[in-house]
Amino acid sequence: MKCAGACVESVQRGQALALGLVLAGAGSLALVLLYDLGQTILARQRLTHAADAAAYSGALVQARALNMMAYINRAQVGHQVAMAHLATLASAADFMATQSKQSARGNPPSTVIAMFFGAQHAMAYRQPQGALGDASALMQSMAAHDAVVHDVLAATAATIADQLTQTRNEAIHAVLRVNYPDIPVAAVDASADMQGDAIRATVVGDNTAGFLARRSHRTASRFGSVVRRAVERYGFLDARNHTARNPWPVSHRCPMRRHELRRRGTTWLDKHGVWRSADTQSYHALRSNKYIGCYYREYAMGWGIVNERAGTTGTGLPHVDRPPSDFSEIDFWRWVERETDWDIFDGSANPLANSYGLANASSGRFGGLPTTFDIDPDRRDELLGFRLQLMLPASRLRTTGAASAVRVAASRFGHAGFVRGDAVRVDASAQAHYSRLVARDDGLYEWANAFRPFWQARLAQAEPGLPSPGARP
Repeated sequence: MKCAGACVESVQRGQALALGLVLAGAGSLALVLLYDLGQTILARQRLTHAADAAAYSGALVQARALNMMAYINRAQVGHQVAMAHLATLASAADFMATQSKQSARGNPPSTVIAMFFGAQHAMAYRQPQGALGDASALMQSMAAHDAVVHDVLAATAATIADQLTQTRNEAIHAVLRVNYPDIPVAAVDASADMQGDAIRATVVGDNTAGFLARRSHRTASRFGSVVRRAVERYGFLDARNHTARNPWPVSHRCPMRRHELRRRGTTWLDKHGVWRSADTQSYHALRSNKYIGCYYREYAMGWGIVNERAGTTGTGLPHVDRPPSDFSEIDFWRWVERETDWDIFDGSANPLANSYGLANASSGRFGGLPTTFDIDPDRRDELLGFRLQLMLPASRLRTTGAASAVRVAASRFGHAGFVRGDAVRVDASAQAHYSRLVARDDGLYEWANAFRPFWQARLAQAEPGLPSPGARP
């Protein structure tokens, strides 16, 4: 009986040991699975943070690019306003210089101007007010502005527009490399044969292409309209037109007409987008004869015109290309009838002064209005957005079956059943959006545009992604 009892107790002790070994094995398997699961969750969390940071950085780069475009466009407007002022100053400098010469020559005499129009007009004729300035130096300043407009600002704007996607992708790649210094990161949208076991980044749902539209340099473009509205704020660039008349009758044939002193000045943007300016003044003496009756004989007193080197065409100013220096050999009215189509009976311009001015114009070769970029009108209610997909190869996971220092025998109980070519995938969406900091004073809605730097970046709700082979969300 004693042997039997001892034998039973020995058998029972052996059964407990076997059960303990089974439980220990199950616990070890659970620990391995728990370790692998924890490493996978940690890797996914790290990948999610990196994707959010990279996507936001990409959208921020695009927002800053659009803000930079706005600053460039506004700088372009400023340069055009400056060039309009320089053109006006240059024509005024030439005008005052020629007026001083004509006054010194007495053609016409200042005493005649004083007699018919008063001492103030005569004094202004003899001694033009203001510094004469150097028209050639002003033209050089215009050329310097033109070089900045086309060689610096327009070129930079074109680079920003052409490389908007590339710059964003480079920013995404740089952020990913900072977040993963221990793992290779393939370039965004790199081809499959260049990825290897690196982290793969793919941009989908991208609407960057065509978002910025290239605008013509024509004066009828939106930029031309913006420039004109900006110029209207400066009274210095307004029309400089004034007509003075003597108070008493001159001829019995036309008792209601008088001698006229016509001051004409204008600054304008021609059809090529080049700034031009003209300043003239002429004494129009009322004459009459039995052949044509009453007419105005023009005596040019001063002229100054800033013109493009291409010639006198397209100015809109009545003129002739080769005006005579004097009319000692032919009557003024006969020459006008034979050589021109001027109205010397009821005209209001200074065509002879225009002719002298264009023959001796301060000229230069300018590029005109630059090509600019703005939001495509058909897409200005869109958000500039994209979705970034990141895939971490399974071989880079710190699990027992991949990159972990802990190794266990491969079995069908491996965590999640990862096989060669599998990857963990996360998505992150981001947008660059137009948002004014404060509402407009007029209460109107403002479309997204590339003239105001109100672009900001934000993360967005990730839409369901496209299926990616070999990837596990």
